[in-house]
Amino acid sequence: MHDLTTRSTGPAAAADWRLERRPDGRLDFIDGGGGRHENVDIVRAFPVSSPGGPAAVVTADGGELAWIDAIASVPGPLGALLESELTQREFLPRIVRLESVSAGEPTEWTVVTDRGPRRFKVSHSDEFVTHLDGSAFVTDTHGMRYVIPSVAALDARSRRLLEQQG
Repeated sequence: MHDLTTRSTGPAAAADWRLERRPDGRLDFIDGGGGRHENVDIVRAFPVSSPGGPAAVVTADGGELAWIDAIASVPGPLGALLESELTQREFLPRIVRLESVSAGEPTEWTVVTDRGPRRFKVSHSDEFVTHLDGSAFVTDTHGMRYVIPSVAALDARSRRLLEQQG
């Protein structure tokens, strides 16, 4: 196991804690009292507006175990591990063209991404299609997120299909 120790900051307990990499690649959190929390995730607080900013170590059910004020300021192997985990977690296929979006709920999307064609369903398009600073994020019914880095860069047909979704 890969064992990295740090001190939490912010609202979480100020006791020492560490992360251990399991053989299956997942992370375990060991708190200052030696309690083990298996299969934790690292989640950025503001992934788009402040990617180097705050993050949390959370349990599978979303409970916060530790708060990190700035990922960018975590030195050494722990900082590298946190960035690696976040990069893997935040893998977002980029939609480059919308081929079709069905009517009804859920809608079925057929798109072309930077990793090839995809087909997925989106429930309540007005809630699962988010626009931010000229980009858009689409979350499918399985929780997979897709990004459209620049809505303006899409072809006219793709923009029209996207506009119809919210």
